[in-house]
Amino acid sequence: MKPLIVGLAIVCLLLAFSERGGAEEIWLHDNTRLYGLVQGIEAEKLVIQLHSGERKSVPLEEVVAIRFMGRPNLMLQSGVQEFRFVQGGKLRGRIVGNESDLVVVESALAGTVRFDAGCLKGFVALPVMGFVGRKSEELVDGERGSASASIDLVLDRRGTLYPCVISRFERAQIFLDYEESAIEKPIQLLYLSGVRLADSARKSVEVLKDEVRVRVTGRDGSVVDGLLERIHMGRWYLRPDWNREALLAARLDEIVLVQTIGGRVQYLSQLDPQAVEERTRLTPVQPYRRDVDVQGFDLSIAGRRFPWGLGVHANSDLAFGLNGRFKTFHCEVGIASRMGRRGSVVFQIMGDGKELFKSPVVRGGDEALAISVSVEGVKQLELKAADAGDLDLGDAAIWGAARVVR
Repeated sequence: MKPLIVGLAIVCLLLAFSERGGAEEIWLHDNTRLYGLVQGIEAEKLVIQLHSGERKSVPLEEVVAIRFMGRPNLMLQSGVQEFRFVQGGKLRGRIVGNESDLVVVESALAGTVRFDAGCLKGFVALPVMGFVGRKSEELVDGERGSASASIDLVLDRRGTLYPCVISRFERAQIFLDYEESAIEKPIQLLYLSGVRLADSARKSVEVLKDEVRVRVTGRDGSVVDGLLERIHMGRWYLRPDWNREALLAARLDEIVLVQTIGGRVQYLSQLDPQAVEERTRLTPVQPYRRDVDVQGFDLSIAGRRFPWGLGVHANSDLAFGLNGRFKTFHCEVGIASRMGRRGSVVFQIMGDGKELFKSPVVRGGDEALAISVSVEGVKQLELKAADAGDLDLGDAAIWGAARVVR
C-alpha cells in the first residue's frame, strides 16, 4: 500500500502544479534557482513547495525574483487608464467613479481598488501613441513649467490642454470645473490622452530604506511596490507604497513577476535613479531602459544575454542612492550585440564623486567586461557611459547584471 500512497501523493502534487499554470521559478541571491509553488510567508520567509514534495523556507531578502510560468500578457483593451503614483509604481484599470477624495478603479490585478487622489501624479490613456501620446507622458511625469501647482491639467487626444480643477469622476467621463467661469464641464474619458493632478495636493508616504519590499508586476502591465503581508487563498496581500494603511490583494493568476527590493542583492534596474543626464552628439536622445537595450531589444553583449541590467546610449549618467547599505557593485559592460562592430564607449563608475573604476575603450563585438568594485559606505553611485571621442553612432551601451550586494 505504501508505494500506492506515495504514487498518489506525487500525482496530486503534479496536478496542483498543472492547475496553477506551472511552477514558479525562484531566483536566489547566489544565482541559483528553485522551482516550486510559493505557498505563504512566515516571519519574512517564503514557504515553497518544491517538485520533490519538500517544503522549503527561504528568507525574502535572499530572493531576487519570482517568475510565474505560462502566463501570457493581458490584451490591452480600449478605455483603460494607467494611474501613476507619487511614490512610484502604476496601476492599470478603468475609472468607476469617486467616493469623496477616493478614486475608485476596476483593475485586472486586484479587482476594485480605492486610493486617495493625493497619491497620484495623474494618469495616461492607453495605448500611448504618437505625438499626443508622448505629450501626455511628459505632462504626467515631466516638469510642469510655468503652470500653477494648484490646478489640474487635462490633455485631450487632439493635443488641447485644459487648465482646470477636476470636480468628480464617473465611469465614462470626468467633470472639469473652470473657476473663472464657474462652469462644470464633462469630458468623455475616451477623448482624453492624459491628466496631471495638482502638485500641491500630492501626498508622500515615507518608505524606510532598510525595509525588504516586493515589486509585483501583473499580466496587464501594472507594477505595485509594497510590503508583502501574507499569501492566502490565491492572493498576495501587499501594503502598497502609496498608502501603507491600505491592503491590496493581488490575484495570483494575474501576477507574472515578483522582484525583491532591498534584499541581499539589489539589481539597479529595480530602482529609480536619483538623477539622470542624457545627451548625444549626432543621434536623437535615447533614454535609458530597464532590462532591455535603448531600442527595447533583449540585453545582449557579444551574443550573451542578460535577464537584468540597464540599456543606455552615450553620453549618459545615472545616479542611484545606496545610503551606505551595500558592500560591492558587480556588472558586465559592453556594446549591444545588434550593433555588430559599431560603437565605442568608455564606462566609468563614481562613488560619492570619487572615481571607483574607468574602463578602456570598449568596442562593438568585444566580449563583456566584468567589473567588481567596493561601494562600502557609498551613499550615491553614478554609472557613466561616454563616447570615445569618435562621435556616438552605434554607442548603445549595456550595464549587464548591474547589482549591489550587501
